[in-house]
Amino acid sequence: MNDLIAINQPITSMQIAEITGKRHADVMRDIRDEIEKLAAGGISNERKFALDEYIDAKGEKRPCFILSKEGVLQLAARYDAVTRAKLIELAMRAEKPKSALEALALTVHALQEQDARLKQLETTTQAIKDTIIQEPDNWREEINRMFNQIVDRIGGEKFKEVRHESYRLLEQRAHVDLNRRLMNLRSRMLAQGASKSAIEKANKLDVIEQDPKLREIYGKIISEYYIKYVA
Repeated sequence: MNDLIAINQPITSMQIAEITGKRHADVMRDIRDEIEKLAAGGISNERKFALDEYIDAKGEKRPCFILSKEGVLQLAARYDAVTRAKLIELAMRAEKPKSALEALALTVHALQEQDARLKQLETTTQAIKDTIIQEPDNWREEINRMFNQIVDRIGGEKFKEVRHESYRLLEQRAHVDLNRRLMNLRSRMLAQGASKSAIEKANKLDVIEQDPKLREIYGKIISEYYIKYVA
């Protein structure tokens, strides 16, 4: 099987599927994923991927993509080293470099794309690790640390909004009424002779901290926020 195409011929998603050994539908999904990520980063993909059609064995029209040299290199960063090398060679043959320097530039570009992906993966992995509360005794400190980082990322003006929403999610998942539990906590504090200021300072996080089940559920909620906004 010939993994490469002639110089200056358009590169199609079907050819990518043949080289990678993947189903064409999977390659189409990979390309759409790249397009979505580029769009989210404000990067145009018009020069990389163009939606087209082809006629299948049944004579029916099916969608496909036409890839530029840049598109092939962009997609190559998703795959293993051997597949990536084949796709880089494909891109180089599709638009033959004018010099050895240009060929080197193509390779450097592909490596830079791969490096960017690895850094993003490392950042996400570290963020997930950061959501793990290692010491139960520091539960409140860890929750506040993550919550403050979340608020810093989405904007300090949303502090109350996010806190309120996190409590609402806890009530839904644990089937509890935090307002009632807070009233009960303050009643117990009053009966135990706590000062008026201490009673007034008692809050919903105090309620959660005293209940192992609520601590566990609320910790998961804050972890979900952390991965969504900080990772």
